[in-house]
Amino acid sequence: MALVRFRNISREYHGREVLKDVNFELFAGQKIGLIGPNGSGKTTLLRIICSLVPPTEGQVELAGTVRIGYVPQHVEFETEQTVFDYLMGEYQHYKALLREKEAAVARFDQSSARRSDHKGMKNLLHEYQQARDAYDRMGGDQFERRLQTMLDKFGLADRAEHKISQLSGGEQNVLSIAQALLAEPNLLLLDEPGNHLDYQGLAWLDDFLQRFRGAVLLVSHNRYLLDRVVDGILELEDGRVGYYAGNYSAYREIRRARLRSRQAEYKAYQQRLEHLEKLVQRFADIAQGHSHEQSWGKRLRARRSQLRREKAQAPQKPTPEPAKISPDFQTDPTRADIALQIRNYSKVFQVKAPAPGPLQLFDNIDWDIAGGQRWALIGPNGCGKTTLLRDIVAKGNWRNKIIRIGPSLRIGYCAQQQEVLDGENTVFEELVSLKDANKEMVLGILARFLFRDEEVHKKISHLSGGERNRLQLARLMLLKCNFLILDEPTNHLDIPTREAVEQALAQFEGTILVVSHDRYFLDKVVDHVAEVQKKRLRFYEGNFTSYWQSRKVRLEKTGALLARRQREAQQAKEEKQKPGGRAWRRRKARAAALRKARKATEKIEQQIHRTEQQKELLQQQIAQAFTVGDNERGTELAEKLEELAAEIESLYRQWEQADKEFYNVQRSPADGIGYDE
Repeated sequence: MALVRFRNISREYHGREVLKDVNFELFAGQKIGLIGPNGSGKTTLLRIICSLVPPTEGQVELAGTVRIGYVPQHVEFETEQTVFDYLMGEYQHYKALLREKEAAVARFDQSSARRSDHKGMKNLLHEYQQARDAYDRMGGDQFERRLQTMLDKFGLADRAEHKISQLSGGEQNVLSIAQALLAEPNLLLLDEPGNHLDYQGLAWLDDFLQRFRGAVLLVSHNRYLLDRVVDGILELEDGRVGYYAGNYSAYREIRRARLRSRQAEYKAYQQRLEHLEKLVQRFADIAQGHSHEQSWGKRLRARRSQLRREKAQAPQKPTPEPAKISPDFQTDPTRADIALQIRNYSKVFQVKAPAPGPLQLFDNIDWDIAGGQRWALIGPNGCGKTTLLRDIVAKGNWRNKIIRIGPSLRIGYCAQQQEVLDGENTVFEELVSLKDANKEMVLGILARFLFRDEEVHKKISHLSGGERNRLQLARLMLLKCNFLILDEPTNHLDIPTREAVEQALAQFEGTILVVSHDRYFLDKVVDHVAEVQKKRLRFYEGNFTSYWQSRKVRLEKTGALLARRQREAQQAKEEKQKPGGRAWRRRKARAAALRKARKATEKIEQQIHRTEQQKELLQQQIAQAFTVGDNERGTELAEKLEELAAEIESLYRQWEQADKEFYNVQRSPADGIGYDE
């Protein structure tokens, strides 16, 4: 069943047609990704579905059963409002309206007009029923129970009485999703829901969207999320939409194949038209030389008519790919063995809220990055990643014993908050002021990053977030650094721009240290991962996917141990022999010893399994705490995790001893005959 139908929808803003004759359908249970360049009209399309803006032309058809939950890209909160009051807001409105209509009906029922004014009573009852229906659609008397469940589910229960102004950007994103789900929608419209979420928050969003049973229309630049969640892509380009079945990777391949096919068809048809034009010209020359022969004139007119028909039927020239940036981070390959060496680095801040006192981000960390390596620094929001990068850029040098930078390394820094740019400069002034820069060189590089004509004279303070990041990357290209330190370099960039940056970094021959929540980007760019964990760093070889998979290994090993023990228990059961004489007593004693040893090992294995599960749950709670910015609870849980890890190590030592005893009993002879597994 189609929940939404767009029929010839167009929408204009200030004379510019953002959407042109858009047609598509969204069915129950479908999960569709809506993609397109920045400013192409994706948000406008979502707002039209929600009836927040009307179309200029066309018709939107919504199924009578559709219930829409909308999460805009930029949610406007009353910052002094609490989390609980925000979530209760719409419900409180409908509850108050229902109580008002109930009181009106009661007053009318007690008045003298109730017997004579039947029309008035009918109108009141109709208004009451409308209020009752709206209240029931919100969940009615069960709403507050569902609200509490939602707070628990989204990790916001202990933040219910906090002001929204105290929440992090990631927490506010989660809050807006929770608010949308309270209406129990069967269509979820999400506009960049991954903004401000760290890698664990994005993993939660991935899992949540996969389990959501309703339909989803998702606007996102996160290609990994689009690959994992959606089963179709709507591409919005030049005001029109095209549909592609499959996830984002499938869309890319289909789109490229279609473009190649259209280009080949267009080229072949143009060659045919060129041939016809030459034929017409030849017939014209012949007809002019044989003017006394009418047959050549007829042939010429026929060919001209054919040429006109062919031109009218010719396929349109395929739309070229949208203009993309073309970065080229050229540098000489570094010969340095050491790019970055950190020894005994610690970082402590004095904070005033929410709990005044010292906040330690790092505790005596060591880190070595060799020349030419590509590292990702990952960790929950607020764990200190940006702080560490800033200290490396500001304090790192060969003489610094704590943060040592190789003497031949030239650092280029792309800052998350873009503080390396001077807001009072124009785009051109920012780059031409750099060492060894000249006008021609600067204009050439700016053009490669899509800054042309009047755009080069715009003030940096007037640029969007995406434009500022493009300018930072242009700055790095001009500086020709051999050690790039990048803090969320793809923030605010559309997908084609991200892909261009990935390709350029893949060809870069220097050293890279990057902080990013874009899994797709990290998989393409890095070959080592450093994870911030309990104020220290833990290191992994490989890209982000390799790191993510390695986290599950130990729990899987525990499961394998349990499976092996179960098989051995079954084997021992099958080996029981019939009773009889001295041999029987010896076998019985041996079997008893086996049971005792097996029971001891199995008991410890069960303890290990339970404790490993507790550890996994605790890790999730820690991730959730840091995701929502509750650093105090995250730190408290991290200390419990250390205690639990020590307990697990102790259990493994006990298991090794018990398993050794079981093995010895199992290997002991029964009636002089050895026993094999």
